[in-house]
This record gives sequence, structure tokens and C-alpha cells, in this order.
Amino acid sequence: MRNVYYIVTLFTVFLSTNIQANNTDEVTHITWLQSDTPPFHLPKTEDAPTGGLCDYLVEQLINELPNITHTRLIVPQKRIGKYLDEGQTACFPCMIHRQKKTTRATYSIPTTVYPPFAIITTEQNATLISQRHSSPVNLVKLLTDDNFVFGQSAARKFTPALNTITRNTKSYENASLSWNSDNESSAVINRINHGYIDYTIDYPFLADYFNRFTPLTNVVTLPITNHQDNLVLGAVGCSSHAANNFADNALRQINQVLQQSILSSEQYQISQRQWLAATFPDFNMHYQQLILNFNSPTSVVPAIVQNPDKAER
Repeated sequence: MRNVYYIVTLFTVFLSTNIQANNTDEVTHITWLQSDTPPFHLPKTEDAPTGGLCDYLVEQLINELPNITHTRLIVPQKRIGKYLDEGQTACFPCMIHRQKKTTRATYSIPTTVYPPFAIITTEQNATLISQRHSSPVNLVKLLTDDNFVFGQSAARKFTPALNTITRNTKSYENASLSWNSDNESSAVINRINHGYIDYTIDYPFLADYFNRFTPLTNVVTLPITNHQDNLVLGAVGCSSHAANNFADNALRQINQVLQQSILSSEQYQISQRQWLAATFPDFNMHYQQLILNFNSPTSVVPAIVQNPDKAER
């Protein structure tokens, strides 16, 4: 009788422990991080009926995951990385997709596709840069040319290839950095307009946004040599350090609703096209191939850049 009691007791303890573990692993709350970096994050207006590039995605994820409590938090770009590194139960919707997790983040399936990075500068400087360093621009020669001042947001990083170039040319040490945490994108574009810096590196649709919707209209883009085919896949990134397998459990649910309803919806694709189409005419084709057919064995993926150090787009 004692043996039966002992076995029953062990089974009860085992069952109780597993129930507690399952409850512990359940995702009950996600903090959605965002920064003041248009056009990635924007309030809804007549010109931006679905918000910025990443806003409608978050809105739909919140709607599709009603059993989870969601909080939105606007923080400076550097603090986004800090939240993820600290293991907060947080996700950032504007990261670059990677197949494997990093120490900072674990990634969803791809959510969108961006055009390659480009040089952003004024019309006058674009003419001078092209004359001295060709078009597409030889980036190594430009970064080592003391006639032009390179600038960027202090938290901004690029692709591995571009990061390697900037480090090897020591341009980062000589770069004019903006530490402004309010509207970080416009801070850099504003400095270009006022002549404090001559150029930066970013997505071409950033220049398009400022030319179309802000007074900062004096910026153009130049392609970078050997970089025109380097498309960038976007993804949701969740903190790899968060306890109780938060990232894996959250992304399991996020990926499910992405595949079932969000990525295929016309409204979500409109929310991407309104910002990307003007400078990325092949967006529809690449979205179909790289996002909607991501798991297709016949999908041919071009050179996709991935950046393990980025806490942002």
C-alpha cells in the first residue's frame, strides 16, 4: 500500500511540476519597442493612414494575439538594444532577418524586403561625389576622401559588408555622430541640409520620405558599387535573454499569425508599398518571391545582407 501511495505521490509531484513549467513558459506579455525614426514609426495621419513601415505590423500582431497583453514603448535607438540585451520580455518589429538567433535577439520569419543601402546627400554634393568617385559610388574612396564629411546617428549600424568598410577606413572615428534621441532620422538629414555633414548611408526610401513629407527636401540618393543587389529582409526580433524561452514561445505564435493572415493581406502589403515603392520599383516581385514564398523550395534568394549587431532596421 505504501508503494502505491509513493508512486501516486511521485506522479502527482511530476504532474504538478510540468503544469507549473508549462504555465511559466506561457507568454503573457510582450513589450513592443519602437523608436522615433520615421518612416519606420509614425503616428497615423492622412498621409500615413497605417502609420510607419513597422506600425501596422505591430497593430495586426496585437489584434491577432488577443490572449497576450501588449505594451508599446517608445525609446531611443540605443535603449532598444539595451532592453533586448537585458532580457526584457520585449520584441522589436524592425530588425534585419537572420536565420540563426544572436545573443541579442531571436528572429521571426521575414516580414518585408527593403532595397539596398545607398548614399544620401544633397544634390550639389551628389554631383561632386559622382565626379570624384563614380556612380555607383566607390564607397572606400568616398569614405577616405577628406573633402567630404561622413555623418550618422550614434546608434546607427549597417550591413556586415558596409560595417567592415567603415571600420577598415577608420571613417567611424572621423565621422560626425548625432547623439540626438528625438527623431533620430531627421536629425541626420537636417545636418546634411545645413551643411554640417556631407553625406550619410541609409535606405533610399528615407530620403524619399523627407523629400515628400517634410521641409527637409534637399536630399538625393546615390547607389553604392557592388551593393545594388544586396536586398535586406526585415523581421521581428525578440530578446534571446528573456527568461522561460520567451523568444521561442512568442515567435512561435507570431510566426503562425504572420503566415496565416498578416503577410498575405493586401492591407499589410499596402502599408509597405506606400513607403517603399517610389524608390524600390521591384518591391511587389521581391515581396512575392522572398516573403510570401519564403519557405518554397523553388524560391531563389538573391544576396541578402544580415547584420548581427543591429538593434534596428
